[in-house]
Amino acid sequence: MDSTDIKALKRQQRINSGLDLVGKTLISAGVLLLLFVAYQLWGTGLAERQAQNKLKSQFVTKTTIAASSTDAPTTTTLPPAPAKGDVVAQIVIDKINVDKFVVAGVGYKELEKGPGLFAGSPLPGQLGNVSLAGHRTTFGAPFGRVNELVEGDRIVLQTSRGEFVYLVTGPPTIVQATDVDVIRTVDPARAILTLVTCHPKWTSENRMIISAELVKEIAPQKPTVFVAETDEPEVVLSEGWFHDPSAWPMVILFAFLLIAIAGIARWWAGKKWRAVIVYPVAAVVFLPTLFLFFGYLTRLLPTNL
Repeated sequence: MDSTDIKALKRQQRINSGLDLVGKTLISAGVLLLLFVAYQLWGTGLAERQAQNKLKSQFVTKTTIAASSTDAPTTTTLPPAPAKGDVVAQIVIDKINVDKFVVAGVGYKELEKGPGLFAGSPLPGQLGNVSLAGHRTTFGAPFGRVNELVEGDRIVLQTSRGEFVYLVTGPPTIVQATDVDVIRTVDPARAILTLVTCHPKWTSENRMIISAELVKEIAPQKPTVFVAETDEPEVVLSEGWFHDPSAWPMVILFAFLLIAIAGIARWWAGKKWRAVIVYPVAAVVFLPTLFLFFGYLTRLLPTNL
């Protein structure tokens, strides 16, 4: 074999090595993408269920205290405005199997727990527009099937002051993500409910709106407006991709950690007999790190996804 053949062989080996690296990189990226989708569909649901259990305990405590109080709540006694993150109500929509606890606020931290009450909204059962946001595909997808609601369907909001039934007034409507008028009170003499979620699924391009009105069984209260120091409705309703820049440092940190763990495991498992031990041990460290990485990466997705 002359020098020309040797050079050609080395060149082909370099090309083969490069193609092998590209192939393994693409396969790894595909696996990670599938794992991230699985995390969005099921992993976020685990966190949401834990949060819902805590909210349920808080709600039971709140309603128990209200029921045992010597000063029973009336339609003329206005409740105090909730603090951000407080449990506000329990929402039940039998038609689409929704039974969730609502928190005050619609930032990513609040919507990870369940449906959230927009800042500026009155409380359930009060005059004005009670506006709630909820995920459609992730974190338990509380509003995943609201597109199935039609005129006359019941939406029940249970609070420490009683049960309030709203009837859907028409089919879902689609608005732009920047259309904040849908969550504002237009007619202060009416008690209405607005559900807000992303549309289409897996995108933040538009918003799907469900409107309902309080049945005339009891006279609605004057509004106790929930005011949040942050999460302005104009900002939150239109939050899209990469809206939380504070997540980037942790995303980058955990990405480097994952690469380092994988690289060290690959280097240490140079011999076949070591791989049987090294890769399972590395997985014990890699998988929890990957879970945390996905958690911070999720904060870069649209809030209402």
